[in-house]
Amino acid sequence: MNTIVQHIETFWTKESRGNPGATVRNSVPDSFPVGNATEIHGVLLVEVKYSECANFKNPVVSDFRSINDNQQRQLGFKFEDLDSELVVSKWSYSGHLKKVGILKPGSWLRLIENERTSLENTWAYYKHVYNIYFGEAAKVGSSLSFQKPVTSLNAENNLW
Repeated sequence: MNTIVQHIETFWTKESRGNPGATVRNSVPDSFPVGNATEIHGVLLVEVKYSECANFKNPVVSDFRSINDNQQRQLGFKFEDLDSELVVSKWSYSGHLKKVGILKPGSWLRLIENERTSLENTWAYYKHVYNIYFGEAAKVGSSLSFQKPVTSLNAENNLW
């Protein structure tokens, strides 16, 4: 079984905080057609990046790549195989591990987060959508497209 993480990142500044920019920004989808991955029996990551600079069109899409435990921690996740199921946990900013959900083979979950960071003279905003699939790599594309997630958690904060 594979664990496949689709990370959709949307980046913007204050230019897109109100209309009409916010309307375009909010139209960025929470999933993206990824095709199918090669079976590796590990954790694969595909990243999709939307940006205000490109008016939230033509995202930069990475190839599938294998990620190790340290890279999983950098994403903020811990994945544990448990009796042919996958326990998905998320590291908090305070260093605590919180269980997000348990996936059976062929299922997936979604976690949405956001953050604000400082640029040189303005704020930068990010929305992160993590679609996490557990199962056969050849079926990830159809699962994300046609099945509903078993869990969908919106952990976005109000960023003022």
